[in-house]
Amino acid sequence: MIMKSYKIEIGNPKKDGEFIIYGFSAGIKDEKEHFRRANVISCLRLPLASENILRFKIKVPDNQCIHFFLDDKEVHKVEIKELNCWKNIEFKIKPERKKEYHNLKIICENFIYYGRMENCFYLAEIEIKTDKEIPHFRKITETKSKSLSIVEKGEIYFGDLHIHSSFSPCGRDRNGTPEENLDYCIDKGNFDFASITDHAENLVSEKTWSKLLKIIEKYNKEGFFVTIPGYEWTSDLYGHRNVYLAKCYEKIFHCMDPISSSPKKLWLSLKEENQKAITVPHHPSLAHFPVCWDEHDEEYQPLVEICSNWGSSEFYDSKSPAKIYNVAGISVQDALIKGLKLGFAGGSDGHDRPPGTGGLTGVFAENLTREEIFESLKNRRCYATTGAKIKLYFIMNNLLTMGDEIVVNPYQFESLYPLIFYISVEGTAPIERIDLLENNQVIFSYDENYRNYNTWSSFLKDKEFFRVEKRMDEFVCLEIPVFSPLRWYQSFSPRNNLIFDPRLPNHTKFYYVRVKQKDGHMAWSSPIWITCKIEECERVKIPY
Repeated sequence: MIMKSYKIEIGNPKKDGEFIIYGFSAGIKDEKEHFRRANVISCLRLPLASENILRFKIKVPDNQCIHFFLDDKEVHKVEIKELNCWKNIEFKIKPERKKEYHNLKIICENFIYYGRMENCFYLAEIEIKTDKEIPHFRKITETKSKSLSIVEKGEIYFGDLHIHSSFSPCGRDRNGTPEENLDYCIDKGNFDFASITDHAENLVSEKTWSKLLKIIEKYNKEGFFVTIPGYEWTSDLYGHRNVYLAKCYEKIFHCMDPISSSPKKLWLSLKEENQKAITVPHHPSLAHFPVCWDEHDEEYQPLVEICSNWGSSEFYDSKSPAKIYNVAGISVQDALIKGLKLGFAGGSDGHDRPPGTGGLTGVFAENLTREEIFESLKNRRCYATTGAKIKLYFIMNNLLTMGDEIVVNPYQFESLYPLIFYISVEGTAPIERIDLLENNQVIFSYDENYRNYNTWSSFLKDKEFFRVEKRMDEFVCLEIPVFSPLRWYQSFSPRNNLIFDPRLPNHTKFYYVRVKQKDGHMAWSSPIWITCKIEECERVKIPY
């Protein structure tokens, strides 16, 4: 019998990132080995065959008893008394269920704490030996930082989620009929999906809702062009929100009806009617119709429209619209820093302009169906552009992508580092600038005019982890590391260095990407969240 060997080098973030779930420190390198320190509870995800022999290269700083659990069932136990020397721990393992990846949880009996870090054992290498092929092992290791997990399996579909037709009186006779708008989306815009979001109070009073639904159903041709039923809930007191429906429901709600006169009442009414829906605020900081962020529901409000014909709502001081038309404190960045978890969408909202002018939404989905487009929007697996079909990919540590959240305790939080971000932009014009933001602050910038300049520094060699691949003016790939536990950002004053400890209880970090082309068009990825809670949290939470 010929045994095949699959090795994983632990401690090198370019080679072990997709196998680490939680419980390990940042990568460390001594004179001979890369390795990671392990917490009292740690977890790996391993690609296994039906029968395997696992070998772990481990050393301990003190006597230790280690338990191994495969899919929550204990499969091996070992006591190690030889201190500070590398040992090979080997045992057979046979998964009960067939799947690509299995969670291997490691629990230590002896809690060993050194300084401010757990040091229960050190792990340098894992070897999987089997007489079977593990084809997906090679796939994930060979495409490190370029395999986009669930995003890679699907396509990017573009559409306008905020179209007003002649059913909305605000555009007078310049809006066009619903049919004309949808024909434009198909024939001129070459969009994959669209939503007619006329004002709900007009749809009710003129009894046109049922007529609009018939048009929506007529144009919905899955695999070719998808329509999302929707309408605009328009409140001068609480701001404007579009309501998107998973299917055509007979009943709609508007702000002048007492049962749906506030966002909370609207969400309650949708729930009572068993309507599968999401609501998306738009132009939140516009002085005419400011959005009230005090009322929020994560289930019903997963997105915000960050750009449209009205301009960008990313932050208060954005150039469009001008500051005099904005209200401070209620921009998209303000909502994010308050803790709201909002993905980004774009829509035209053009009362006298054609669809796609000012905003489009890019959605990741495996198939072009109403159900899958709606689910991707609900799960924030989408991004916004100002109208150009910019292809944008954003992934962290080969595990999380746009809209995802991981919830960890303070010890698990540290094991995520160094964070490796993969950003790929395929523009419709030459790329001028790409920004990576952490909690609304730019921590990395790729500037076409200064290709060799980067805004971060680290205690590891930059050349080992930083790479820019520029294939053409419109296509840029970046790999960006963010290091921990101690990291600092370089400013213009060498004395002004910020040093911080990432092990801060009950806090959230979020990251998103902003792209600008030389023709002025922009794109914003939905954020990725890392939520750190002080209590123990053994489970990774990723929405699907």
